[in-house]
Amino acid sequence: MSDPRRVMWNGTVRSLSLADQLLAAQTADCEALAITPSDYNRWLGTGISTREMRGMAADAGVGLTHLDPLVRWVDAWEPHLPGGEEFPVETVAFDEDDFFRMAAALGVESFTAWAGFPPGRYSREQLVDAFGGLCRRAAVEGLRCDLEFIPVFGIPDLRSAWDVVRGADAANSGIVFDLWHYMRGGRDDALLEMIPGERITGVQLCDADAEVPEGMSLAYDGLNNRKAPGEGDFPVSEIVDVLRATGGLNGVGLEVFSPDFDAMSAEEVGVRTRAALDAVLAP
Repeated sequence: MSDPRRVMWNGTVRSLSLADQLLAAQTADCEALAITPSDYNRWLGTGISTREMRGMAADAGVGLTHLDPLVRWVDAWEPHLPGGEEFPVETVAFDEDDFFRMAAALGVESFTAWAGFPPGRYSREQLVDAFGGLCRRAAVEGLRCDLEFIPVFGIPDLRSAWDVVRGADAANSGIVFDLWHYMRGGRDDALLEMIPGERITGVQLCDADAEVPEGMSLAYDGLNNRKAPGEGDFPVSEIVDVLRATGGLNGVGLEVFSPDFDAMSAEEVGVRTRAALDAVLAP
């Protein structure tokens, strides 16, 4: 599999309306927009029908291809952050039935699953079984199921995610590779080089400080302190080169959770995103 599409991942446009998310994606030369189920519900609440959403996307030349995330695929699904920080549970509380109805209505082709439970809550065998079951249901719906690892939760690093995806052995599964998660969860280029590129089904690029700033939590750093590639200390080009060599540069875009991006107009986000992607993806 090779999917050179540029994707506008939600974190980069999280403060914008649907119309402006689409404008930002269009300006950035992104062919696809990933949306969240909470945004979808919010847009419905403003009076925009699903048919109108799909029409707006078609008019912009941007596909609504990916729904992100599904968290409720295990019993102990409710996210809890370390240190007692609060997580907005209501944004991810949708069960599988609700989530798959949204996916069908929007006509997406893939979705992200991630783990809100704490590390050690489930064994590898339990996770393989649960994720395999989710992939089987997704296959019936004609969807690809992508697992994302997140350092503050129960599947914290690339190795953990690969163990689950490899164990489930589902043809319609893959891994969402978020560069911040990779660096903060433990960089392992030797492992990344071993994973077949087609199993990296989405790539989210960003930059950040080499270390989490003193006094800042890991979760806050990930949700508020990211930067565009080239503006921080991460070896972005080195990691991109590894992914390029394995064929893993699939569904690439920025995932920049940042108050600076939150304050930008759709055009500004699009221009910054396009410039960053052009620079980092240049041969």
